Amino acid sequence: MESGPKTREMFLRAKKAIPLGVNSNFRYWGDDFTLVVKNAQGGYLYDQDDKKYVDYRLGFGPVILGHNDPDVHERVIEAMQIGNAYAMTHPYEIECAEKIKAMTGVDLVRFANSGTEATMHAIRMARAYTGRDIVLKFEGCYHGFHDYTLWNCQPPIPGCGYRRNPVNVPQCSGIPSRISDLCISIPYNDEEILERKVKDNFGNIACIIVEPLMGNMASTMPKKGYLEFIRKICDEYGIVMIMDEVKTGFRIAKGGAQEYFGVKGDLVTYAKSMANGFPLAAIAGPTKIMGEIAYQQISHGGTYCGNVVATSAACATIDAIEAGALDKVNAHGKKLADGFKKILAEQSVPAIVQGPDSMPGIVFTDKDEVLEFRDWAEGDHGMYEEIISEMRQRGVMPDADSREPFFTCAAHTDEDADFTLNVFEDSLKAVLGK
Repeated sequence: MESGPKTREMFLRAKKAIPLGVNSNFRYWGDDFTLVVKNAQGGYLYDQDDKKYVDYRLGFGPVILGHNDPDVHERVIEAMQIGNAYAMTHPYEIECAEKIKAMTGVDLVRFANSGTEATMHAIRMARAYTGRDIVLKFEGCYHGFHDYTLWNCQPPIPGCGYRRNPVNVPQCSGIPSRISDLCISIPYNDEEILERKVKDNFGNIACIIVEPLMGNMASTMPKKGYLEFIRKICDEYGIVMIMDEVKTGFRIAKGGAQEYFGVKGDLVTYAKSMANGFPLAAIAGPTKIMGEIAYQQISHGGTYCGNVVATSAACATIDAIEAGALDKVNAHGKKLADGFKKILAEQSVPAIVQGPDSMPGIVFTDKDEVLEFRDWAEGDHGMYEEIISEMRQRGVMPDADSREPFFTCAAHTDEDADFTLNVFEDSLKAVLGK
């Protein structure tokens, strides 16, 4: 879908000042297609030409309550009256940390500004705690933009080698090759490979970092017992288990994936849905690790960490989640997922709809299930992108990247779901030539 004239004009202006005209590479869809937003409200987004979209990107997931949520903004405006950045502790960050503790069952919380920062700091904490250096991660999992985990996030197949012994492929140029020696990447959902790799390297592995469900791979779920197996392996070999809940935290359950799956990590990273779109992240965990953070002992800091506006937004967001906002989020997502399955079956299109209700993903594949990146990579992603392009033309905005699920929010309505399912069916038929 080509952008309208006002959007196009604004985008060309952006390109003169910003590389690609965007401040995150994932936002660039091509010169003729990249949108520039005018405003957003509730479950809707509007471009510079005032075209309205039902928004299922929601800023890549953070907007759990809806754009411009009035309760969040009321709390933010109240907080702004006392300032914003002091490089000192203030009541809002204390209140926010207390709310996170109460909702997730962690001992201690430190704030950061993004998911990238949170996972980076969590890895440093794990290395300090264990005295080891290596990070073990899973193919297809994304843990932020620092060099330590930007390996095999979306590797070429078969360019990343034999699945029992993958070759580390960096996400881009500029990542020092020697850092590859500090990262082991293996397929997700394979207990035998995980146990073998840990046994061969356990004396050097500081942490296993895992998305409890693969939120950057169309919400691919763990096999029954897999997260429990990771927990067991970490306990057995003295490895820190980092649950990267940047996407799942405060979205798939009040207590996030730890509550949803019933498995506790040693360290947990949060961001996105915690503050309804305001820039805030957190690292949380037990006193035995988090309590050792100190100057020249385990280093953590940041000028903007725990600023007033972001933590006040999080306080209001967590209050809404505690009051039941996720019921609306989940109900809308379930209606979408059930509808997608019905439409795909009626059109005899082989596909899998997977993931929790609040972030369902679609993979066009003949497989009975998708368990790891290499399964997902064999799907028909070109077809997915064509369907999403048709949907955008008709006023529905999922992300065009087939790795991203449909994110739902509390402001989405039943009418939005009906409209979206009609648009999905029409778009699917258009791509099929029916």
